[in-house]
Amino acid sequence: MPVIGLGTWKSPLGKTGAAVKVALESGYRCLDTANDYANEAEIGEALQDVFAKGDLKRSDIFIQSKLWNSNHRPEHVRADLEATLRDLQTDYVDSFVIHWPQVCTMFPIEADGKYSSDNESHYVDTWHAMEELVDAGLVRTIGLSNFNRRQVAEVQAAARKYQPTILQNECHPYLQNKDLIDFCQRTGVQFQSYSPLGSYDRPWAQPGEPELLEDPRLKEIGARHGNKTTAQVVLRWHIQRGTAACPKSVTPARIESNFQVFDFELTPEDMAVLSDMNMGWRHLLWDATAMHPDYPFKDDLPHDHVVPDAPMNTSHSSRN
Repeated sequence: MPVIGLGTWKSPLGKTGAAVKVALESGYRCLDTANDYANEAEIGEALQDVFAKGDLKRSDIFIQSKLWNSNHRPEHVRADLEATLRDLQTDYVDSFVIHWPQVCTMFPIEADGKYSSDNESHYVDTWHAMEELVDAGLVRTIGLSNFNRRQVAEVQAAARKYQPTILQNECHPYLQNKDLIDFCQRTGVQFQSYSPLGSYDRPWAQPGEPELLEDPRLKEIGARHGNKTTAQVVLRWHIQRGTAACPKSVTPARIESNFQVFDFELTPEDMAVLSDMNMGWRHLLWDATAMHPDYPFKDDLPHDHVVPDAPMNTSHSSRN
């Protein structure tokens, strides 16, 4: 799996396909998608245009997609993937991950205004169905997303044939996940960061929340390395930690810039500065699903947390 991929969460229709084409022209060979993002059909069309030119073929690109929460029941897993394969116009994906451990569906909303919650379905049963997709040749590898350390370990212990190869979680200098990454590296799981730049365009941002790319410490480091952008500094930090990252953008100049991170190296002093930036700030809590027993980030919620009503918006605009 390439260490830098193009993220497509929050990428709007009408712009996603063009972003994919720019990324592939700029050297990206990894695309991170999900049917929940509601743009996989546009990505599939863009890929067909790229393949038609003859410069790239399907095997040149690492494509990752995700199993959505409403389809955790074993009998629904393959159908979920097949919908993704149709949209992407491909016979297989290189990585297919369980998007979240908890089973909470957007529709229908319950009478009390909350998400519907399937408390009888468990991700271990889902994992066993995911293993069958590998045997069927529909996926090359399977993994996890938004799982905590205990949940990853549970899947590892329960796996029958295939271990999780990837864990994709929120990670950036303000949320460094040091223990979780150490655990992954010890157990053979590649850690992949979403929101690796702090998700400056998150629609739920609150006044006073930190903006990673405006941090003066990053600007100082970038200036010392030939005026590298703060985004380039952060992505280089991800690489030197041994993790992968999927920055999202639909702006051609930013897409190109985010890939220009292989011509410099952060010094040990730079890495120490970035290490000191950690403050455990998680921007993506999706606390509207915290009623589920498998919700992964309970330690980040206050003891008196009240599960809010489900937001009436499209999922790809509200969380990863």
